[in-house]
Amino acid sequence: MFIEPNLATRINEIGITLLKYKNELIDKKQFLIDFLNEFYYDIQTYLSLPQEKIQEFYQQKNISLTEYYWYSVVLSDWLSKEDPKFSYWIEKLLLEEYKGNDQNLILALTQKINARSDGSASHRYILDFSMATDLLVSHVPSQFEPVFVQLKGIPIFRDGQRNPDFINEQQRWNSTLSCWCIKRALLVAHNPEVNRPDNLLMLTDAILKESRDRPSEFRASIVFHK
Repeated sequence: MFIEPNLATRINEIGITLLKYKNELIDKKQFLIDFLNEFYYDIQTYLSLPQEKIQEFYQQKNISLTEYYWYSVVLSDWLSKEDPKFSYWIEKLLLEEYKGNDQNLILALTQKINARSDGSASHRYILDFSMATDLLVSHVPSQFEPVFVQLKGIPIFRDGQRNPDFINEQQRWNSTLSCWCIKRALLVAHNPEVNRPDNLLMLTDAILKESRDRPSEFRASIVFHK
């Protein structure tokens, strides 16, 4: 079985990083273990099939358009390219510097979208840390690729002016998107009340509408403050 050189390099990087902290209780680090489990499952699934049979396999498994896109396009792209952020965020997970403050929001939004007949969503650590993306979202049906959605609890405006913090976030977001040649992307600025059930429903509607109505290539920012 052929394994991409960059995948072998990343697996080696993980091993080297873990060895640096061999005296620590690795199994107590929740987010690191979650990533390793997710990584293992995705890589095993991806590498177990010849590329020419991937579409047939996913059709048989009846997975969503978004999951199909993750395996056939995004993960494939990540495995074939150098990831400039990879070593940094693996160590961040190991040192428990990642707190997962927005995990509940991401999970709740993913569930809301996947419960609908007109959308599907997926989230991965690789999307989050490497590609500045909290959710990969598709409107169903659609002839376009899914949208890479980033959620930020930062107001776009402060005292009537563009918020410098948001501008900096937006610049970093754009830079990451360019690095990965991402075609469709949405940056959502929201307030702390977004996690209420009625607001989650409205945000789901807003994101799916953006996915449906935007062209094949776009980068946009929207405000969701309810």
